[in-house]
Amino acid sequence: MIKRVVEFAEALRRSKVPVSLLESIDACSSLASCDIADRSALRSYLSATLIKDHSHQKVFDQLFELYFSPGTYQHGNGELLSSEGGDEADGVFDDFGDIELRELIKESLLQGDEVQLHNLLASAVSRYAGIEPGRPVGGVYYAFKTLRQLDMEKLKLSLFDARFEEMDKSDSLGIKMMNRDIELALDKVRKLVDDDIRRRIVGDRGAEAVARTLRATLPEDIDFMHANADELREISRALAALARKLAARLGQRRRRGHRGSLDFRRTIRRSIANGGVPVDLFFHKPVPTKPELVIVADISGSVASFARFTLSMVYALSEQFSKVRSFVFIDEIDEVTEIFESSDDIEQAIKLVSTKARVVWLDGHSDYGRVMESFVERWGEEITHRSTVIFLGDARNNYHPSRSQVLASVRMKARAVYWLNPEPSAYWDSGDSIMSQYSVYCDSVDECRNLRQLQSFVEKLV
Repeated sequence: MIKRVVEFAEALRRSKVPVSLLESIDACSSLASCDIADRSALRSYLSATLIKDHSHQKVFDQLFELYFSPGTYQHGNGELLSSEGGDEADGVFDDFGDIELRELIKESLLQGDEVQLHNLLASAVSRYAGIEPGRPVGGVYYAFKTLRQLDMEKLKLSLFDARFEEMDKSDSLGIKMMNRDIELALDKVRKLVDDDIRRRIVGDRGAEAVARTLRATLPEDIDFMHANADELREISRALAALARKLAARLGQRRRRGHRGSLDFRRTIRRSIANGGVPVDLFFHKPVPTKPELVIVADISGSVASFARFTLSMVYALSEQFSKVRSFVFIDEIDEVTEIFESSDDIEQAIKLVSTKARVVWLDGHSDYGRVMESFVERWGEEITHRSTVIFLGDARNNYHPSRSQVLASVRMKARAVYWLNPEPSAYWDSGDSIMSQYSVYCDSVDECRNLRQLQSFVEKLV
């Protein structure tokens, strides 16, 4: 069992969940006081010892289901932990047709018969999934085949008809609650099918082999440009916690990591007590320097989520900068500094930016060259040697003129110019991307596709 926990900890590390050697030892030690035949207790013990950040819990749960799925690992007495239903259900319902099997599943859901439901769905997986031993196919494919044959839409309608007969037809709230209960019941069916397929695949190929093919992504590694609605919410939650930690860390580094110039007079005066030998060095009190930021962000559809999270991060860390000015654009540019400064809620400010900022001039497609020219004409005189200018965008110019020489004039005035690109570097200069034409006038061009890369850049900047 200890070997299984060590393999589980290694799988977490491969998924970029930070698990130290000491934490792995603690997890193994905790087994002495845990009833490891009880999966929920085992999950709690391992989670308490291995997980430090709530945003990592989802990856933990995914891998736990692989490494400690019922019927796939041994507990203290050397026996496999039995599953609810499991393989013993295979063959029990072979004589039933597809319609009868679906009807029995419906009745099990209505009556709340968990054991029979497990057995019925295990039988459905055996009948419909067509799992081929040794074949490196993910469980999603097998689950799709099973659920398609069960016809979830018909199952939903039959549950609705059965429940609706007992309802007061004028009770709108009751009907809404009934619909919610039906959706929860269908989610349970999907989960039980997934669990049974996972157990069979792990039993065939081993937990480690399956874990290596699993797409277990931490919120800080989710790609901004390809995140779905649920993943965007995960990123938002992780961003708030990350910004707080980063602000505390950077503030501490600024206080401790910098010291002023040598105080020659004080050092010599104190050295008299040591015969003129300067044993102790004294320094002037440092005057911390904070960068002045000018952010120019493309908020067109292709990179909007990237700009949103970057602006949120910067304003959450605004105390680390002497001044922050923000500009947004598509094919026209507008300053939105006042919107951010007047709002206590960053998310609300982002929404106001998208509705109030004047960022469309002609056709609503990004035109970096025209925007840079307009930026320099209207605000170029305000760029000084204290200004750090950061451009956010994919440099896809829709085949408009680049006007890259305008960026050269910005670089001559500014302290530094950085460019954050949310696309993989392999895609730069492909199609209408003209990243290389702008990169020659930047101090650095960084790929910034997720929170981890954004955090790395902010730490370097500050």
